[in-house]
Amino acid sequence: MARQKDKLKSKSEGAKGSVESSSSDEEGQPTNDEGVVTPEETTEPTEDDGLDESSKLEQFETKMKEAIDLATQKAAAGRVKALESINNGFLKRYCPDFVENQKMTICDLVDKSLKKGKGGEVEAAAKLSILLALQLPDSEEVYKELKGLMVQIVTDESASPAARAALATSLGGLCFLGGGDISEVVDTMSILEGIFSASFSKPEWSLPAFPPEIQALHYSCLSAWSLLLTLQSSGEVYSMANSTINKLQGLLLSNDVDIRIAAGEAIALVLEFAYDHDEDYEPEGFDALIDTIKELATDSNKSRSKKDRKEQRHIFRDILRGVEEGDPPAEKIKFGQEVLVLDYWYKKTQYDCFSKVLGSGTNNHLSTNYMLREVFELGAPLPSFDVNAASKLTKTQRHAANALAFKARTQARGKKRDKRMVV
Repeated sequence: MARQKDKLKSKSEGAKGSVESSSSDEEGQPTNDEGVVTPEETTEPTEDDGLDESSKLEQFETKMKEAIDLATQKAAAGRVKALESINNGFLKRYCPDFVENQKMTICDLVDKSLKKGKGGEVEAAAKLSILLALQLPDSEEVYKELKGLMVQIVTDESASPAARAALATSLGGLCFLGGGDISEVVDTMSILEGIFSASFSKPEWSLPAFPPEIQALHYSCLSAWSLLLTLQSSGEVYSMANSTINKLQGLLLSNDVDIRIAAGEAIALVLEFAYDHDEDYEPEGFDALIDTIKELATDSNKSRSKKDRKEQRHIFRDILRGVEEGDPPAEKIKFGQEVLVLDYWYKKTQYDCFSKVLGSGTNNHLSTNYMLREVFELGAPLPSFDVNAASKLTKTQRHAANALAFKARTQARGKKRDKRMVV
């Protein structure tokens, strides 16, 4: 069977009722009829404002500090709006020096919202946790502070499925950025698999039935699991390839299109690593797997929406080439004057997870964010986007450069990780 002969490059080298009125600390802030104190929008000033970059940054930081203060108010609706305002600010601007000074304050906000909040507040806090990590040169402290509480909620079946899904995405991202030792990665993957495994097919291929919100939770857990899989070495993935593919194959029969696609891409990812370790490897039940993927790549099932069928067919054609021939995806993401080439399944998995978190801010962060550019091996930002291009590197940026170089060597992103043992 013909397969891609070139080995994966070393990823260390190349390559989601009324309340009481506000306190005196909130005087002078806009309020609504329910006593909710709302932050001003942390939108970026436009070119027409006539402000220089220093003035824009000062204005941005002032609004962010106001939002951080308002995230502690008594009104739950006001806290949610404040958290969302902070999130929007972090999506629009990369500001590591400002965040370094506010790190533990924001981390404390997330912790309190996760403990006391409900529904939308937990979702907003979960998103803030991963956006906070993306702003920092080293997010291990944030991960350690929040991991226990996040695991507690994400595994709590009485909690809101939407909140659990948001936390699963953030837990995976936080572990990826600041999890440290590979044993921490494996442990988090096991927690996530313990949730989405409920969607595995049962004996005699009977499919479990879940409401849409639970399927969305399982999809988020599977996506986060796949992100963390990209941190393992080819040898580590190869050793568990047969059992993993056998379990994931059952998800290809799910009635949820997102789960089917995520499972297919996870299988392609596992095989990318396995083929890299042994180019002659062939998983157990390979012919049956190919038949299933071919059916999904040509699916004409009228019980599924036309949109779902079109999306599924497009993606599974790529998955089929990856599984059958070992071919990588071939996507190009253009941002500014640069292009990010997603020429490996592990790169596509990482991009899909972080673009889900960053949304409309993805291109901006690809251009400016040191951490994200390290993940995708883009090097230092171009001068026009470098937050320090007009001045000497700050202490935070010097630390960022050193920390990122260290993480590239120690966070298990290359084949040299074969020497490490999975705990």
